[in-house]
Amino acid sequence: MKIFPKTFLYTLALLVLIALLANGLIYTLMPTTYTKQKQQDLTSQADQLAQQLEVSKRDDIVGLMGGTAAIGQTNIIVKIGEDKYALIVWSNGSESDGAVTTYVTVTSNTTSEEAESSAGTFEDNGDSVQSNSVAVQDGSASFDPGSFYSQVQTIKVQRSFTMNGETGMLTLSMTLAPVDEAVNVIVSLLPISILMCVVIAIAFSLLYARAITHPIKAISDETRHMTLLERGAQCKIQSKDEFGELAANVNGLYDNLLSTIDSLEAELKKVASAEKAKTDFLRAASHELKTPATAVSVIMDNMILGVGKYKDHEQWLPKCKELVDSLSDKLRNILDASRLEAISEPFVTENVETLCSGVLDPYIIIARAKGLSLYIDWSASFLVTAPQELLGKALSNIFSNAVLYTAPGGKFSVYCKGHSLVVENECEPIPQELIKRLYEPFYRPDISRSRETGGNGLGLYIVETALCRLELDYSFDTMTSPEGMRFTISF
Repeated sequence: MKIFPKTFLYTLALLVLIALLANGLIYTLMPTTYTKQKQQDLTSQADQLAQQLEVSKRDDIVGLMGGTAAIGQTNIIVKIGEDKYALIVWSNGSESDGAVTTYVTVTSNTTSEEAESSAGTFEDNGDSVQSNSVAVQDGSASFDPGSFYSQVQTIKVQRSFTMNGETGMLTLSMTLAPVDEAVNVIVSLLPISILMCVVIAIAFSLLYARAITHPIKAISDETRHMTLLERGAQCKIQSKDEFGELAANVNGLYDNLLSTIDSLEAELKKVASAEKAKTDFLRAASHELKTPATAVSVIMDNMILGVGKYKDHEQWLPKCKELVDSLSDKLRNILDASRLEAISEPFVTENVETLCSGVLDPYIIIARAKGLSLYIDWSASFLVTAPQELLGKALSNIFSNAVLYTAPGGKFSVYCKGHSLVVENECEPIPQELIKRLYEPFYRPDISRSRETGGNGLGLYIVETALCRLELDYSFDTMTSPEGMRFTISF
């Protein structure tokens, strides 16, 4: 079952149950509650009248009784000494202009003249109350209330009091309204009441179920689009309650998912690019190794067979050794380049002079042997945080290229500027369109020059790989005055 009919039925059942319980409680508790409330009112009237009688005189008894009876439609009997006062309230059962006339009878054992002078007309909550005074000797009266109230429920309260040293007894009684008739009316109205409650419950349940399920359905519809990875899918946040929070959380989750997918796609492209670079590197390395290996193999075969000039072993054996040494150097450089991705070492914080000195010293010796002019300045040195071995490999290849390609008598410079390390060498500038290709493995812009210097085309490839792993910015540009090349690393 879907959530809309389920919510509707649950809400409807709850409201109908509440309506039935409410009507049932009214039916069962009303008589008891009504009787209890009237008993409390009668007790309060008895206590108040008893207090008034204790501070009053006999002449005031009838008036006090009439005032109390007018307020609560209460029957009152006062006995004090040999005297007895009775005030009885009854209805004649007839209606005049929509109102029922209520009669009040006061009886006492005083003389008729005293009773008549004590009786009066009383007010009952704004309704006119007719008072008939009947003087009766020995407590007799012309009206018998017992027969009138024989069929109705009566409650009464008795209180004792003292008036001018005499002890009296006060009795208040009240006839209750016919509660059974009211209950019968409630029973007769119960079907209509229940029907109205059911109709209201159905309307409210429909509105409530729609209010609850509408945002859930909206979120469900949008998540269906999200499962298809539609970029424009977004849950609308129309409230600040839990549904609004749910929509915001779903939107945040979907945004994170899209970001993760984008990151994975970028990583896949990087991996694909790295795999292609490795494939190209292996292909180029195989080509570079094949040439000297083939040359050594051909020379050795011709020497063994004694073909032509190769009979002179003393001339060609050193040549073979030279080729083998070159092949060994290339293998070492290739292995170094292939291990760059696997180097894992802690970062250290050192002065840039300290990091460079150990790497630079051998190349200073080579530069002096070649008669180069040196300029080394560490006055603006700064602290660097980096893995020492990986950074050392990049610096070693930068210094090596600068020394090897500096023109005879030229200047080789190393200095700090700002937060950058600068390496310069005076040489024939490399054309700008060829500089980007220098980072390709085994690329040589000038074969004759590479042979003279012994370059193998891996130097700047190793530099780029190491600096990219360290996430350091770098540049390799030409100089115009003096002519040469400048490599800058920004830390």
